[in-house]
Amino acid sequence: MLQRYNSEKRTTQPDLSPTQFWVSILLFASLVLLSFLLFEQQILFWFTELGQMNTDNPYTLLAFALILVSILALDVLLPVPSSMVGLAAVALLGPVVGSLVIFSGLTLGCILGYLLGAGYFRLISRVWISPAEKNKASKMKSNLGATALVLLRGVPVLAETSVLAAGMQAYPVRQFLLLTMLANCGLAVAYGYIGTVLSGKEAFWLIVISAMVLPGLLMLGSWLWSKRTKSLTPPTTAVAQDLTAQFEISYQFPVIFSEQIFSPANPTLLELLHPQSTVATPATKVLLFADASLLQANPDLAKDIQRYFTFHQQELMLLAEPIALVAGEQAKQQAVLDQLYQQLLHHGIDRHSWVLALGGGATLDTVGYACATFHRGIRLARIPTTVLAQNDAGIGVKNGINAFGHKNLLGSFCPPHAVINDFSLLKFLPQRDRIAGLAEAIKVAAIKDAEFFCWLEQHQQELRLFAPEASKYAIYRCAQLHLEKITQGGDPFERGNGRPLDYGHWSAHKLENLSHYRVRHGEAVAIGMVLDALYAVQLGWLSQSEALRLIQLIRQLGFSLWQPELAATDAEGMPLILAGLEEFRQHLGGELSIPLLTHLGAYQNVSEIQLPLMQQALAQLAELGQQPDTEWQWCTL
Repeated sequence: MLQRYNSEKRTTQPDLSPTQFWVSILLFASLVLLSFLLFEQQILFWFTELGQMNTDNPYTLLAFALILVSILALDVLLPVPSSMVGLAAVALLGPVVGSLVIFSGLTLGCILGYLLGAGYFRLISRVWISPAEKNKASKMKSNLGATALVLLRGVPVLAETSVLAAGMQAYPVRQFLLLTMLANCGLAVAYGYIGTVLSGKEAFWLIVISAMVLPGLLMLGSWLWSKRTKSLTPPTTAVAQDLTAQFEISYQFPVIFSEQIFSPANPTLLELLHPQSTVATPATKVLLFADASLLQANPDLAKDIQRYFTFHQQELMLLAEPIALVAGEQAKQQAVLDQLYQQLLHHGIDRHSWVLALGGGATLDTVGYACATFHRGIRLARIPTTVLAQNDAGIGVKNGINAFGHKNLLGSFCPPHAVINDFSLLKFLPQRDRIAGLAEAIKVAAIKDAEFFCWLEQHQQELRLFAPEASKYAIYRCAQLHLEKITQGGDPFERGNGRPLDYGHWSAHKLENLSHYRVRHGEAVAIGMVLDALYAVQLGWLSQSEALRLIQLIRQLGFSLWQPELAATDAEGMPLILAGLEEFRQHLGGELSIPLLTHLGAYQNVSEIQLPLMQQALAQLAELGQQPDTEWQWCTL
């Protein structure tokens, strides 16, 4: 894990001393003179060409005027020599028309800069601009008074910065336009006068120097005004100012695919838990928690584990026999969490120790939450033992337990230090759990990968029989797609509302709760996907043929489309399953976002659900669910 920390104090721009000010002036002048020394011949040629223009043709002059206006307007984005452009406008178009061109170009540039600041720059500032920079911009707003805004209009770089900052900080529009137009008018008149004085003179250096006079005078005025303001401000005692903490954390953990990891001949665990090979390195302390149903289904597993650690006892120290935890959703409760804390404390687990968690998603969730909070975080390696955990739950960054009647109400975002998918551990699963885990593969294929969806359709018979090669690939590809969304989707810790991986989950969570978790998570997700697909058809978003393909794949893999809890209603006759929408909204942080299919492999989020249409979809789901597996077809209500 790489960690970088940076703390910046939020302050205003410090006042320049006289020496600093004049050094800045000279530096600016030197840069401008240097550029002209390098490009003098090109600029002279440009002026010569302008002097030979046919000024008698009004269309040519109009086109030239529009070009100059556009160039001055784009000064907010491009390094345009506005002073030179302004003098050229006066020289070729005359003082009146030239001044009007200067005024129009500068004013359009102000409007463009303000709109960019209020729109695009303000948007990207939420992502790319650091909190310290945002604080500085906010502080600039309070200092961006009328006088400063006017004086900065002629100062290079600061002129463009001031209008962008005004837009980003929502400076009053009318006041902004009035001030900048007055300032631009003054600049246009000043350039008009300078251009008139120099007209007819073949003095290149006079033009160059004059092009710096007005900006230099405005910079001087800005500095004098800041000194005057500071002198009028009564001295105050030092006041503590706000501080901004900024840091970035880069997470990286391996997802290892292996088999028979507890065979002494397999080095996977040893290389992960004890990468050092020196004799002097002390043995790594390890504590292992396992799903009780897994240990019961495979009585030899606990012996294999102890045999493995005995074989590597010089490098690895297993502190206790595998500790059994209650299986399934019953593991995700406070009593089990307290049991985990007691075991971790009793065995002296610290941040240099390792915890191994063997089990399904519920076991990994609870152990992960305990490890994330014990000593503020200890090292955890997840070893998922269900299809659902290997292709989804076990490779994510979330941990949590159920509380107060809500699924995953308490939890944390804390990635594991490693994930090891051992396909051989899946052979002890009941057929029901093997199939249930495939719901997540269908889900991620439906929203992200139409080609993978086609592959699932082509291999549905093999997947239903849990044929090794097809099942391994389905797990691998599903895990790969989940990881891509987590690592490349831009929101691994779910700060926003858009969560495509939650397709079909709003009703699934509620159905699990209504059934007291009799319905497996994968089984509930399969039903939730069909319900949302039927609703998308009602909206006209998803074609009936693609919805049929989704329903057919789900049924052919062995999922049921109906559970009796879906028919439960409240006192007013409203289906209880629809209460899952409000609970999901709260789960998302207050704003609803439901992913719906538009095509297989594509989705769109919606923030509102039309309840009458959703009730029609639910009724259609009931009719589909009651049809025999061999005779099901599309139903029109």
